[in-house]
Amino acid sequence: MEIRRHHYLDRLRQFLDAPAVTAVTGIRRAGKSVLLRQFAASLRDERQVVYVDKESFAFESVRTARDLIDHVESATRRGEPRVVIVDEVQQIADWERAVASLDGEDRTAVVISGSNATLLSAELATLIAGRYVTLQVFPLTLAEFGELYQQRPGAAVDDAELFRLYLRIGGLPGLLHTDLSDLVVDQMLADMVSTIAIRDVVRRHRIRDVALFEAITRFAVDSVGSLVSAKRIADFLKSQRRTTAVDTVLNYLAHLGDAFLLTPVPRFDLQGRRLLQVNRKHYLGDIGLRNGIVGYRESDIGGVLENLVFLELRRRGYTVTVGVAGSRVIDFVAERRSGRCYVQVAYLLESPATIERELAAFAAVRDAYPRVLLSLDPHQPADLQGVRHQSLTDFLRGAPLGGSMDDGQ
Repeated sequence: MEIRRHHYLDRLRQFLDAPAVTAVTGIRRAGKSVLLRQFAASLRDERQVVYVDKESFAFESVRTARDLIDHVESATRRGEPRVVIVDEVQQIADWERAVASLDGEDRTAVVISGSNATLLSAELATLIAGRYVTLQVFPLTLAEFGELYQQRPGAAVDDAELFRLYLRIGGLPGLLHTDLSDLVVDQMLADMVSTIAIRDVVRRHRIRDVALFEAITRFAVDSVGSLVSAKRIADFLKSQRRTTAVDTVLNYLAHLGDAFLLTPVPRFDLQGRRLLQVNRKHYLGDIGLRNGIVGYRESDIGGVLENLVFLELRRRGYTVTVGVAGSRVIDFVAERRSGRCYVQVAYLLESPATIERELAAFAAVRDAYPRVLLSLDPHQPADLQGVRHQSLTDFLRGAPLGGSMDDGQ
């Protein structure tokens, strides 16, 4: 079972002839390896391709920068166009030197992948500053999830059932290759969390108090969609007889961000036109991982829906902040070159009071940028007091945001 994620394949094509290394990043198990294999296969009729997968034992001998250079030279002819693709490049010692050397050669394009943001940004910025571009791969969208699900033997579910399954297991493709039983899904999600937390955070940063790290992670994950400060987490831990410094909490949250497990979203003061430094929201790199940490609870649907919208906005290339105007909070201020959009996320608009509360968040906005209310309610009109009401699931399946000229990409 496999799908072609054209959004990413097209972007890789666009970057191919740029004078820069393409760094493919993203949370583990999001499908980077499949994407790079597909990309390599699509190029073989037009240029030489060297594909190194460090997760495969077949490339166990490629351990150092020298090994990588030798492997590339032995597999290609000099003077002809070639593409070097290295998956999980951080497993090669001194890989930065090899990448910088290959990138400096004429007619050689380099594509690398890694699962740790700091690894790529810090080390690439040091050695080839200004000569690399990044492409973050996100978990499956709802549309991609449905496309892959339909390849399962005997697959037959309606849109509502498919969306409930998506909420339950998230968008990491590997889960759709299982029998989807609760036992298997829960175990795989827990194992994925352990891999990300232990392999990408605890070992890399030599964290000694693993229990404290897990407690901070659990608190942050359980607070998805809520404003949280490092001090608040430290105070909670103190109430549980676990004393820790605010700086330690901040460091651990940063490490989780480096591994793409949690992304901090700052508040933006709509009146003062500035970013605020405390009380951020945090969103998971995949909603299924939340269930692997704190379990699945239908009562948390509001935060989960926000998380899905956040991921989709980021996938479409928006910069996202939380809008603040006095006591009013707008879930997302989404910005990119084409403009800005204010987005509020709701579960159901079951009463006039609920509608009024959601719309009130926009009251402090004085500019003419679009305002969009996303919900699962199919019965409300498309326009609510000048605010565009849109089906949340339609948006997650790729519909333009608020029915605008947004291209869905």
